[in-house]
Amino acid sequence: MRKFIYFILVLSIKGDSVSPSLFSWFSASKLSQAGGGSLILAPSSRFGNAANGSLNRSFTTSFVLYPADIQAQSVALLIPQSNRLITTVINHISYGTFQGFDENAMPTNNYNSSDTWIRIGYSVLSKNIPIRYGISNQLLLSKLGDYSLIKYYCSLGAKWEIKKYKTDIGLSIDDISINIDSINNTNDKSPLKYNFGISKQLAYLPLKISIDYLAINNSNYKDYFISGIFSISKNLNLSWGTSTRKYSQDTKKSVMNTIFGSSGIGINYKNHELIIGYGFYFYGTGGWTNGLDFSINF
Repeated sequence: MRKFIYFILVLSIKGDSVSPSLFSWFSASKLSQAGGGSLILAPSSRFGNAANGSLNRSFTTSFVLYPADIQAQSVALLIPQSNRLITTVINHISYGTFQGFDENAMPTNNYNSSDTWIRIGYSVLSKNIPIRYGISNQLLLSKLGDYSLIKYYCSLGAKWEIKKYKTDIGLSIDDISINIDSINNTNDKSPLKYNFGISKQLAYLPLKISIDYLAINNSNYKDYFISGIFSISKNLNLSWGTSTRKYSQDTKKSVMNTIFGSSGIGINYKNHELIIGYGFYFYGTGGWTNGLDFSINF
């Protein structure tokens, strides 16, 4: 455990430029929480503390539809073993097919653009203290026409589970990167993301509320998130979320955008071992994204 903490501290001083594909959503539940809830496990999502655990063995598939016909699909498998959890995930996002042109603006062959993430995660509960810690290993395969990029990412997390107060406190450092095969031999590094989260099950309401703080080490990018999961019944719950992006992305184009911008809402229904979730997210600049999750415990 001491070596793990030291490793996090050493890596926290490194990082570089931003890659837009790092911020793609692959999970309907994360859409509905507006990117918050880092300590609540969403199997198909890239976002979340690597130390999150689960007692249920499950298979999940997710579909997210972005504007401009951009589509994301995911499959995830959770394999719990005693106080450990192994996670395997494949995320794919297709940006579409485009018409190619040469330097004389003459039409050429069509080309595709896409990103594929292959992820293997591992988390374990300490034998001596109520702290889980974990690691997420991710391989990005990015394609733009005849160009390709292969990059390795690693995320580290720790989570303190205070069962007496039904509270979790977590810290994660995400997207530590190593170039394997880069476009035009460029050697860009992605910035480190720091996420501090608190999650609590309220005593007198059927509500689990989460507060998250996200920062990027080489920019002024800092955001706060608040989200929650409200249990309507044993089989039905409502999720919601918003963030300070509501203010930074507000174009003041309309009252509706100002009120609902950078916010999400969703619903989850459980029937025995089958869980179906639908999530909806409103962009602060206008437009929206929606997604669907299917999970089965086995």
